[in-house]
Amino acid sequence: MAYRVLRELWAFRTSLVFWLVPLVFCPLPIYYAWTDFYTEAACGYVVIIMAFYWSCEVVPIGVTSLLPVVLLPALGIQSARDVCSNYMTDVTMLFIGGLMLAAAVQRWNLHKRFALRALMLFGTEPKWLMLGFMCVSAFLSMWISNTATTAMMAPVASAMLDEMRQEEEDEEENDTNDDLELQEVKTDDPSVAKEHMTPNGETAVGSVEVHVGNTKPPVVDDKTRRRRDLRDKGLLLCVCQAANIGGIASLTGTSPNLVCAREMDAQFPDGPGIDFATWFFFGFPTMVLCLVLAWVCLSFMYFGCSLCTGSCSCCQKRTRSRRQDAITKAYAELGPMTFAEGAALFHFVLMVLLWFFRDLRFISLESGRAAGWTYFFVPGYFTDGAVCITVAFSLFFFPSEKPRFLCCRSSVDDRPGPVPALLDWRSFSDRMPWFVPFIFGGGIALAGGVTASGLATWLGDQFSKVDGLPDWALLLVVCAAVAAFTEFATNSSGPSILLPILARMAERLCINPYYLMVPASISASFSFMLPVATMPNAIIYSYGKLSVLDMMKSGIWLNVLCLLVLMLTTHTLGIAVYGVDRFPDWATCLRDGGVSSNTTVGTTQMA
Repeated sequence: MAYRVLRELWAFRTSLVFWLVPLVFCPLPIYYAWTDFYTEAACGYVVIIMAFYWSCEVVPIGVTSLLPVVLLPALGIQSARDVCSNYMTDVTMLFIGGLMLAAAVQRWNLHKRFALRALMLFGTEPKWLMLGFMCVSAFLSMWISNTATTAMMAPVASAMLDEMRQEEEDEEENDTNDDLELQEVKTDDPSVAKEHMTPNGETAVGSVEVHVGNTKPPVVDDKTRRRRDLRDKGLLLCVCQAANIGGIASLTGTSPNLVCAREMDAQFPDGPGIDFATWFFFGFPTMVLCLVLAWVCLSFMYFGCSLCTGSCSCCQKRTRSRRQDAITKAYAELGPMTFAEGAALFHFVLMVLLWFFRDLRFISLESGRAAGWTYFFVPGYFTDGAVCITVAFSLFFFPSEKPRFLCCRSSVDDRPGPVPALLDWRSFSDRMPWFVPFIFGGGIALAGGVTASGLATWLGDQFSKVDGLPDWALLLVVCAAVAAFTEFATNSSGPSILLPILARMAERLCINPYYLMVPASISASFSFMLPVATMPNAIIYSYGKLSVLDMMKSGIWLNVLCLLVLMLTTHTLGIAVYGVDRFPDWATCLRDGGVSSNTTVGTTQMA
């Protein structure tokens, strides 16, 4: 009876969370209604509701992200005008522009050409095939969403595994059929013996030797079956893990990166902020180290000693295998690169170059401004979002074929009218996850409410009591907490809630804000353990070859390794790129109620 009740409650868990959470926590704003702490308590009530709704997906997460438009004005925290202005920011335009370029790349199969070509270079031995899948997935995830990357690479990996299985079964069947057994058939029945007459016409009654082929299907021992199952799990799992890791390399790779850039601008308007180049110089080496360690870890877990010896049957090298033929055939079917693919590649390279050379802060001119092509524009007016929209806009009128006018018209081309553009609205709309801008806006609106209500300052004061904790230990605790939180919630919701708090805590402890906020945002991408953590995990889990326990066993090790890498790069590259070893002059040090700047932060502890 109790089990049935619990099962019924579990079936209606979303409805229970929807109604119970607001009712259980409603005493929080009521209790402080006539005190000076009301706005902080009311904002905390909103944060709790959204955290539960985001985590449990009571309603679609995009719809949950619209709650600040209702709750913050209703509780007297912010006006609706101020809240709604957070839903269309420079970061949102950067994301939309990046998706437009990604849609053009996907429409003309440029990403598929790149993926198949890379797999041809890595070979078909499982451990190198795993490295190939991981490198391709990570690179694609730098520029297009990790969900789109996984959705494209997972079928390729699944098809490759099917080919490998079929090839192994055919080889075993051929080996068995070629090995004919000589069996002795004993009989006293002349009719049976007549069927086995000797060449001289004599029957061999009582003892007949015949060649009997083994028509039974080949028997695969348990050890070989387990090895193949592990190989299949490893080659599928590496796709989603690499897609999660690859997003940390570029500013547009995943939503927590953009949330961090937005919060740095919002919390410290006088600071240099975060642009594409500075994030890349820090995030790309971090991604490479995490990817290499993830490959070593997954290879050891799923291939064992074969990582070094290659001695197992499923890892032996073949001069020409069916799986290599499958990749080569798929690549040949694409044909030569078309004009549209070249045009999409041109726009992709153009946008990356414009991002890199927009604002070279490490090169200062005599005028005091940083070098870069934005030197010819009003300072601070041309952002990465403006660059992205400029390039994306040209996709809607740049031709997908050679122009058909004047000297460009072919003698055999009689089609009238202009050629279609690289991208049209329908192609973009079909590939656009429209709920994601709402998630961005909801996170930014919630963060704005946390700051405006004073809740971020209050929580920062509470966390400042850990002043005696070494800086590296504080950073490790923060990153581990964010990584654990995003296992149960969207990876953008954690940074949206925590980054304003970390900004105030950094000022209270006189720590460079970059030191806490950038690693915390990156650690939000370390969601490797559960299928519900990210869409790539869910896509791979849907193939039915992995259990939750499989993902947890590898995910916990990847979490530990990636956090250690993040600690290392923060205390090395972080010093070179963001100067995290010193407190900046654009932030305010509030330790002991004083105000200071250019304070050396934790040099002995960080050393």
